[in-house]
Amino acid sequence: MFQSLAQLFVQVLAPILIMTGAGYALQSRLHLDTRSISRLVFYILAPCLIYTSILTTEFESGVIGRMVAFAAVNMMLMGLTAYALGRKWGYKGALGSAFVVTNILLNNGNYGLPLNLFAFGEQGFAYAVVLFMFNSLVGSAISIYLLARSRNGADGRLALRRTLGAPVIWAMTLGLLSRVTGIAPQGSLLNMLQMAGRAAIPVFLVVLGMTLTTTRARLGPNPITRLTLLRMLGGPALAIPLALFVGLSGVAYAVAVMQASMPTAVNSIILSNEFEAAPDFVAGAVFFTTIVSVFTLPLLLFWLK
Repeated sequence: MFQSLAQLFVQVLAPILIMTGAGYALQSRLHLDTRSISRLVFYILAPCLIYTSILTTEFESGVIGRMVAFAAVNMMLMGLTAYALGRKWGYKGALGSAFVVTNILLNNGNYGLPLNLFAFGEQGFAYAVVLFMFNSLVGSAISIYLLARSRNGADGRLALRRTLGAPVIWAMTLGLLSRVTGIAPQGSLLNMLQMAGRAAIPVFLVVLGMTLTTTRARLGPNPITRLTLLRMLGGPALAIPLALFVGLSGVAYAVAVMQASMPTAVNSIILSNEFEAAPDFVAGAVFFTTIVSVFTLPLLLFWLK
C-alpha cells in the first residue's frame, strides 16, 4: 500500500506541488503582481482551454447530463449544510455568506484540472472541464450574489451581470456554437488556441502558489477549522454516494468525486476582497483547505484507483 501511495504521489501530486511551490518561491522572492498574472489566465488562457476542450473532446451526452446533475445536487447540499451549520454556530452577515461560499466555490480549475489530467488522462480531463465550467458558472453566480448581498443588500442583477461577463462563459458559449454549427478555426489557428489553453494548466498552479504567499490564518477552534473539516471531509463523504446515486461509473465517477473534494477556490479571495466580506476568513479557508488537500486527495485517489 505504501509503495502504491508513493508511486501515486510521484506521478500525480508531485508535478502539481512542484509548480505550486515554484510559484510560491517566485512570489516570495520577487513580489510580482499576482493580479496581473491571474488576469492573463482569466481573460486569455482559461477561455482558450474551455473553448478548445469543448470543440475537440468527444463527450457522451448521457454521462455529461449525469455529471451536471451530480454537480448541481452536490453544490446545493453542501451549500445548505454550510448555511445550516453557520446559523447554528452564529455566523451571520458577511461571515455567514463567506462560510457558504468557501464551501461551494471549489478549486477544480487550477488544481482539479491538472490533477485529473495526470491521474485519469485525456478522458478524465474532459470530464473535469465539464465540472469546472459548471462550478465557474453557477458557483460564481451564487457566490457573487451572497457576498454582494451581505455587504449592501444588492439584488441578483449584479451576480447575473458579472457572471455573464466572465470570459469563460463566452468561451463556453462559443465552443458549443462551434460544435453545433461546425464553424470553427482550423489548422494553425486552432493549434495556437490549443497551445494557449494548455498553457493555462501550469500557470494555474503557479498562480495558486503565488496566492498562497499572502494567505495566512491562525488555526484553532474557529470558523476556519470548521470550514476546513466540512470542505475536506464532508466533500468526499457526500460525493462518493451521490456520484453512485446519479449513475456515474468508471472514470466519470472518479473525476466527479475528486472534483467535489477539492479545496476552496483561490478566486473566492478575490470576490471576498471585492465585496469586503470576511476576507481574512476566506484567505484562511483557502490556505488551510489547500494544505489539508495534500494529505486527503492522495488517499482518496488511491481508493478510487
